[in-house]
Amino acid sequence: MHPADEAPPRRFLLRPAGALTQVSSASALLLGTIALVLVQQGKTGGTALVIAWAIGAMAGLVFGGLMARGGLVSVLAGAAVVAGFGIVLLVMSYPQLRSILSLLPESDVEMIADVLVGLAVVMLCTAALCVASIPQALRYGRAVREAEHAAASGGIDAASSASFAQAMQVSSQTLHPDSPLMHVPSLRPASVGSFGGPVQAMPPAAPYGGGGPAMPPPYGANAVGPVMPAQPWAGPGMQVGPGGQFVPSYVDPATPQIPTAASTARGWTPSPARVTTTLVLRPKAEETRSRRRIYLALGGLAIGLGAGVGVMVSSANETRASDNVASASSGSDGTSVEPPAGSDARGSATTASGTAAVATGSATLDEGSGATPTTPVATPNVPVRTFLAEQRGAIAKADARGLADHVAPTAVAFGIDADDIAEGRVAIQAMFAKNLGDAPPDGFTVASKFVAIGEEKNHAWIAEELELSGPGVETRRIAITQLAAFLDGTWTTVAMHWGVPVPDDTAVRRAILGTLPTPRVVPVRADGGGDLDPAVRAAFASRTAFADARSERTDAFNFGSGPGERSTGGAAIKRLFGRLRSELRLVGGARVVAGAAWDPAQQAGSWIGFAALNADYTAKSRAATDVTQTFRVLAILIREGDAWKIVQTQFSNAGPL
Repeated sequence: MHPADEAPPRRFLLRPAGALTQVSSASALLLGTIALVLVQQGKTGGTALVIAWAIGAMAGLVFGGLMARGGLVSVLAGAAVVAGFGIVLLVMSYPQLRSILSLLPESDVEMIADVLVGLAVVMLCTAALCVASIPQALRYGRAVREAEHAAASGGIDAASSASFAQAMQVSSQTLHPDSPLMHVPSLRPASVGSFGGPVQAMPPAAPYGGGGPAMPPPYGANAVGPVMPAQPWAGPGMQVGPGGQFVPSYVDPATPQIPTAASTARGWTPSPARVTTTLVLRPKAEETRSRRRIYLALGGLAIGLGAGVGVMVSSANETRASDNVASASSGSDGTSVEPPAGSDARGSATTASGTAAVATGSATLDEGSGATPTTPVATPNVPVRTFLAEQRGAIAKADARGLADHVAPTAVAFGIDADDIAEGRVAIQAMFAKNLGDAPPDGFTVASKFVAIGEEKNHAWIAEELELSGPGVETRRIAITQLAAFLDGTWTTVAMHWGVPVPDDTAVRRAILGTLPTPRVVPVRADGGGDLDPAVRAAFASRTAFADARSERTDAFNFGSGPGERSTGGAAIKRLFGRLRSELRLVGGARVVAGAAWDPAQQAGSWIGFAALNADYTAKSRAATDVTQTFRVLAILIREGDAWKIVQTQFSNAGPL
């Protein structure tokens, strides 16, 4: 077979591998752009890593396009880039993802985690396809280089040029119409005008009617048919003889004559010519420009879409990371937003100065009887934000006594360390002094990284994450939840929980090794009367019971034990704990206090209360073994109808770690 007739190498693996590499790289660029916006918004660090990720995604786009032209380097580079993305997404732990997406609710983070795992699997399969297409890439790249070399040297090699020149040297003459016919096969190359057909050939003869030597038979005297006389004209195939006569030109029968396009005599029927198609692999000049436009389009689309999504997410959750977040009501999607002027978290009217009126709701104020309290409920005339600002000011100065001044004499509090459980103002003040330590000369720099507030009547449940920093001290974060009541014209804390977020991997490893601190046993006692204590025991009997006991209020909240583990909205929290593959169980008893213990307005029946307890949380480790951690838990409950429902919880590991 002629080399030009060979079929081009197949690319049934190479083409999809290149396309999938480009799609995977575009997806990675989209993720990188969104992550960059979220990292900048949340100030969580890692900007350099995100930029490196985006640069790698752009490189993957380029290599994915070059793979269609074959070549080992582009295929290996594309496979390495896509495989790197897949491995990073697959090994990324949930706490790391949660810290990046700290502005999103827990349910959305779980959905994104599932999507990223699926994308990682697709990327790894794409890398495997790239490796499998390496032989095709090598063959096709070699064919393209040979075609480009042939095109650069004129398109025809030396042997073909010599054959073509020899064929063109054959005379092209018209023979006598009665000459015998000879069939000459077509010659290569067929594309330059050579074609086969009947060829007339005869020996040299005397001129027609002339005096030259007689033509041998069958053209002499014994020839059959008339002998053409000399003509006073010359036409194709005629030439002037020695005597001035026009004589036809003849060719040697041994030398075949090749008819040309001029042989158009009527009745001439050329034989069918064999046609040969030469396939030259020559990339189009505009192909490079088109590929460059595709790179720019994909990259621009990914960057633009990623930036848009990131800005929308960060803007929608802006108040959740702001230091000025006030009493918030959560929307249906679980996003905490600033309450509009003129309404509180339950929709009750408020004054322009932020004073909340008494909320009206369906809560039964008497325990089972439905009677309303005789003592009027105090209307808060001091915003909760003012109370939180005073607390942050005392923390900045490490003023344990100033903090304790805002605590009720019978309050209960969890501290950072395993033995930190205190009851009463004096004990809590000592715990604050221990947890804060010595402040720098100018005090701590206190930044509120997150705050969520729910309010009902003259009570508020608050969750806040503070960052403490300063010259010469280590920066640390403290997650704080508390229940505050507006009594005697001021806000007072009746229950509080301080905890340091611990990464899940660290806590699980310490639990496996047996080095995780065990929380101090919580005193078992119930104050305030009523059915709150059995309701708490039932709610923490199992994970399913805990999920069922959650309130569906939009201002419900849960603080997890790890960094960024925050869930807003009762419905979202119920779904989260409803599908966890783990178990939750109360350890020992609980310190339970109902509202009648501190609020005179609830003497006829408590409608709010809290519980401080220890709970075992058992889940599967990566080695598929059960790992149990004992968490300290502060739960805030309110009465909804005839049942107690949990509106806020905080889980924390006991320190120090």
